[in-house]
Amino acid sequence: MNKPLSDKYLFLFTCSGEDNYILKRCNWGIQKRFALIGCFVLLIFVGCFCSATLFCISLFQNASLISLFMGVFWGAMVVNMYLLLLHTISPAIIPAASKKQRKKIEVVETIDNQNRFLTFSMFFRIGFMMLLAIIIAQPLNYSILSSSVKTDIDKHKIQERVKLYTLTNKHLILTELENQKDLNQKIINKLNPDEAKQVSSHLKLINNKITGDQYFVICATKKLKELNRIDCHVFLSSNEKLKKTTIINDLESRLNNELVSDETFINDLNSISISGYLKKDYDNFKSSMSSLINEKTENYNKLNDLLDKSNFYVKTIQILLVENPISWFITFLVCLIFLLPIYFKYKARDISAKIFELENHKPDIVRLRNELINNTDFNWLENKILKIDINKIETSDYYFMRMLIEHKTILIEYRQTKEKFSKILTANIKQYNKSVKDKLNPLLEKLKSINLKRYQEYKKLEDTELKDEIIFKYEHWLDMPFRTKRTQTVSITNTEVGLLDFVYNNDTEELIEEI
Repeated sequence: MNKPLSDKYLFLFTCSGEDNYILKRCNWGIQKRFALIGCFVLLIFVGCFCSATLFCISLFQNASLISLFMGVFWGAMVVNMYLLLLHTISPAIIPAASKKQRKKIEVVETIDNQNRFLTFSMFFRIGFMMLLAIIIAQPLNYSILSSSVKTDIDKHKIQERVKLYTLTNKHLILTELENQKDLNQKIINKLNPDEAKQVSSHLKLINNKITGDQYFVICATKKLKELNRIDCHVFLSSNEKLKKTTIINDLESRLNNELVSDETFINDLNSISISGYLKKDYDNFKSSMSSLINEKTENYNKLNDLLDKSNFYVKTIQILLVENPISWFITFLVCLIFLLPIYFKYKARDISAKIFELENHKPDIVRLRNELINNTDFNWLENKILKIDINKIETSDYYFMRMLIEHKTILIEYRQTKEKFSKILTANIKQYNKSVKDKLNPLLEKLKSINLKRYQEYKKLEDTELKDEIIFKYEHWLDMPFRTKRTQTVSITNTEVGLLDFVYNNDTEELIEEI
């Protein structure tokens, strides 16, 4: 019907999830539409592959082989689910019985209701695909636009650095206060007021440092709470942004001052020397305080290394969606790529139906298509399908050809299955009859010599009961093997009226009147 197609078009037909054999028989308009669907499906696979690969590279710190494997796996899984969704959009190819009880009164549905696109089921499936599309778009946003929010990420790092420094060193600063109280108590207990006053003046730098650390924790905690209240809003006003920047700058300045004071504090401790009764106590205090300061410095260095290695993946995506409109454009574009094949696939059946109407077909072909869509005479449909040569039907109605081919395949397979089991059961009945006769005939021969009349009766009974029969399958459905319409059984009531209705097949009341 059409010129041979290249391998790339056949590959695109495969990507669309449809039958290449049928599509090769259709016109260029239908082929182009399904090839376009295949292009979009291929694009979805590439997008999923890139998204998963980039995400894994960020997650596993440049582990290329694992990232490539995860990209292929994720792309194949999403495309597989997507093709399943596209299959559900196709019109019903094989008839299926509804689970709902149908009313006796037939309701005539309009064409608009029959072809309605946005049903609840379709809305749910499209919503699931949109969720996948949004998830897939975010690693692409991060890879393309992360440099545009580097300043915001640096501010966030400062905030996290202060928060972690405060949380991890809070108990160390409390220990500093306890050591200070303990040393002051020993000064009061062991020295007279003049000596205590003189020693306290030497320890003024130490007291100021400990007081400053305590004040830092209080101020940092207060300002971090302020930042959290501001961050609760998704979109910030210009005043809120300015206030947030001011707080972060203030926190950064306080943290730097705290780090500098930690470095100079150990020198201050070593520069102070106390003799006499407090020498041992002061040496213990100095050793304890030096350990605390070193632990604070070590904790900060570890936290700083951890923050420098972190790429703040989720926070970057969050800031991009708030600050950069291009991220929304990329997300919308990915969602659109997921939506368009669904729309094209839905419209393909309408186009196929219009093409069939424009083609000049014989009345029996038109009736065949109508019966496939809405069966009213299954016996005619079955005989027509089994007799017709599909290769001689020239049409570009893809779904009509697909329904016809699949119906014929099912009917042929079902008929062959029935014939196979009929032969098996018939042979088993024949074998059973033979085995029974072989056991019964010697006894009948003995009976023949004794009582010929009784022998003839049993011989006749043997021929009647052990007769070879061809076994046929009884059909409970009018349209086997699709099983959507049951055979109409005659109901018999256990009354004389019901019996007369069954026997005479007429109105019992009229029969009674005649009697």
